[in-house]
Amino acid sequence: MCLLLSSKSPFRRKVAGMKWWSTWMIPLLLLIFMYSECDAKKGGRGSSSSAVGRHYSRSKSYFTRKYSKPGSIEHTSSFRSFVFGATSGLLLFNAGRHIIQDSSVPISFGNRKYYWGEPKYVPDEELPVQCINKIDPQDPQFGRVFFDNESRPQEIVYACPADNNCCGYDCCTESTIFTSIFGLLVILLIVSVISIFVIEGFRWCLHFTYFCKHGHARDFEPLSI
Repeated sequence: MCLLLSSKSPFRRKVAGMKWWSTWMIPLLLLIFMYSECDAKKGGRGSSSSAVGRHYSRSKSYFTRKYSKPGSIEHTSSFRSFVFGATSGLLLFNAGRHIIQDSSVPISFGNRKYYWGEPKYVPDEELPVQCINKIDPQDPQFGRVFFDNESRPQEIVYACPADNNCCGYDCCTESTIFTSIFGLLVILLIVSVISIFVIEGFRWCLHFTYFCKHGHARDFEPLSI
């Protein structure tokens, strides 16, 4: 027993070594555990932010950006009359310029909102087609519109449903455009065929009348009997 407890005994040296190991290893294990927990939290935040990023990219890809083509003259004229009319309160005429009263407020016309430029545009998931109607600087009306900081709006932006195109300041479907062109071609074809039959029928009537009157066919085709 005394030999085991003596300072030079192997047992005392082993116990001392175990105390040294426990003194340094326990804090080291705690430090490793805390670091792993911290790293796991960081990884969770990273995956969350990447998920948000993926959701944002999907949201952006959901919207389609299109440039407006010429549309209905009547609708365009009505839109211009509303914007530049005194009752709308959108513009303030000063020294030959139309100053936008509040560029953050969209133009509400015909159940649709129009914005003074793409930065002012507010996306709507129900209307994923973003229509851009560029403003011609030489336009006698929109070419003289200015913000209150003396800069000019570059385009008017509005939104349309997913299966629509941008026509002037209105929405139009591709099927409508195709149907209109196809319908016009069909009408022209029918009118042409009917015209040919009418002309040929009239010529045969002239031939038959001439034959009944003179007893022989015509040597030439006069325009009158």
